[in-house]
Amino acid sequence: MLKVLLGLLVLLAIAFVTATWWVSRPVFSETRGDFAPGIADPAQALTFARSADGLIWVTGHTGDAVTGINLTKIHGEAATADLIDFVSALDPALPAPAGETESFPLSALNRPLDYAFPHIAAGTNFKEHADEIYSDDPPFLFPKLVEAGRWQDPVPFTSRLDFEAELCLFPLADIDSPDELPDFGLVLCNDFTDRWTLVKELEFGGPLGLTGFASGKGRAGYLPTGYLVVIPRSPDFYLSLELSLYLNDHLRQRFAMRDAILTIEGIIAQAFAQRDTPFQKGDEAVSLMPHGNIPRGTLILTGTAAGVIFKPFNIWYQGFYLEPGDTVRTEGTWLGHLENNVAVGGG
Repeated sequence: MLKVLLGLLVLLAIAFVTATWWVSRPVFSETRGDFAPGIADPAQALTFARSADGLIWVTGHTGDAVTGINLTKIHGEAATADLIDFVSALDPALPAPAGETESFPLSALNRPLDYAFPHIAAGTNFKEHADEIYSDDPPFLFPKLVEAGRWQDPVPFTSRLDFEAELCLFPLADIDSPDELPDFGLVLCNDFTDRWTLVKELEFGGPLGLTGFASGKGRAGYLPTGYLVVIPRSPDFYLSLELSLYLNDHLRQRFAMRDAILTIEGIIAQAFAQRDTPFQKGDEAVSLMPHGNIPRGTLILTGTAAGVIFKPFNIWYQGFYLEPGDTVRTEGTWLGHLENNVAVGGG
C-alpha cells in the first residue's frame, strides 16, 4: 500500500510540474527583428524629448538617435523647463518651429518631464491577461507607489520578478472631477512586479487591487518610462497604438490599445469612485488619490495584455521568472522603446 501511495504522489508531482510548464509557455515564438520606431505624424500628435541641453521638439527617430529642434535654445530655460507648461502655451495648430535640426543620441536622453507621484494603475484591463491568470473579476485599480525611472535604468532583481508592458497616459491639467477631463500626454512604461510579495500579501477572496499590489509593484526601480512623450491632437489617438515586449530578444507580449476594456475615461471614473478606499501596503493603509484629485503629470498605467510570466501554478518556481542579466525590451508605436537589464540587488 505504501508503495502505491508513493507512486501516486510521484505521478501527481510529475503531473503538477508538467501542468506548470505547460501554462508557463510563452504566448509567442517570434524573435526580435530590426526596430523601425519613427514618430507620429505631426498632424496627429507632437513628439518631445529632453537631453541635458534642453527640451527637444522631435522631428525624426531612426536607429540610436532622434533628430529635432532644441526648443531651449529658442525659447530659453524658463519657458522650456516644464514640458506641460510649454505645451499648454502652444497654439494647437502650430507647426514645427523654425530652427536648426540636430541629432541627439538616445543615450543622452532623459525623462522629458518630472511626473507627479504617486501613480494610478489598472489591472486585468485586457481580457486575455485576465484569462491567463484565471481572473473573472472586472478591471481593477491600485496605487503604483514608485517614482518614475528612465528608459535605460536597470531593474533591481528580486525573487519572482515579472514584467508588464504598458501605455501610460498623464493629464496636462489637474483632474478635479471625472466629468471634466483635460488633454493627456502619452509615454511608454513597464510595470515591473515582485510577484512573490504580491501573492504573500494578497487577501484571497477579497476585491483585487486592495491588497498585495501596492507592495508587489511598489519597489524602487519598478517603473522605467520612455524617452519620448507624445501629445496627441485627438483624445482617441492612444487607441491606435500597439505595444510589444521582448525578453532576451524573444517576443513575450504584443497587443493593441484598442482592445483595452476600460478607456481612460473609465479608469478616471473608477479612480474617483475609489478615492476614499483604503489600499494596503504591508500593514500601512495607502490611498489611490492622496491629493484628493489627480494632479497633472500623474502617470496612469492602462494595463497589460497576455504574455506575462506569472501564472497561479508557477509561483512556486523561480526558474520561470526574471534572473540577473536578463534584458527586457519594451517597444511602442511612435513611443520609442525601453531597454532594462535585470541587476543584482533589491531584496
